[in-house]
Amino acid sequence: MNLIDVTAQFKTDDDCLAYLETMRWPDGIRCPICGNDRISKITRKTASKNKRTRICQCLEPTCKQQISATNGTIFNDSHLPLTEWFMALALIVDAKKSVSAKQLQTHLGMGSYKTAWYMAHRIRKAMENDGSINLCGTVEMDETYLGGKAHGAGPGWRKNRPDLKQVIVGIKERGGRVRIFHAPDAK
Repeated sequence: MNLIDVTAQFKTDDDCLAYLETMRWPDGIRCPICGNDRISKITRKTASKNKRTRICQCLEPTCKQQISATNGTIFNDSHLPLTEWFMALALIVDAKKSVSAKQLQTHLGMGSYKTAWYMAHRIRKAMENDGSINLCGTVEMDETYLGGKAHGAGPGWRKNRPDLKQVIVGIKERGGRVRIFHAPDAK
């Protein structure tokens, strides 16, 4: 999804929250603490510091937890509008190499570099792979080597140097997820 699609589909924070709710709870809102599906929607009658709408409360007497689609996500406890978050996500995910915090600040019209840096940092942290994804079914694997040429002058400087090669391994679940990582050797 590119930036044009994001701005067309997510015009308001309510559009973003509706999308997050359907992604998080496809079968209806459930309390993440007790799992109860009896939920009450809370509407704000007066303006407050927290401008987020769509806050719910669990109706289980022992729980009474307040929940939102942003709880436990990178959007949690952020004063920035969700529309800016979604545009920043589109810019970072769609970038071929990377997007700096300064570019985010410029493209999104943010007042502060620190805010853009914080946003980019949170998005990159959420994208990192901790290596705990278990693949199942038919799994295919391949490796490739990166580097291996010695640079400099002297006798034999153009020779292939296997000790300089880095092993990159890719594992793909057929019709599913992919893992790519650096390995110490191809064994």
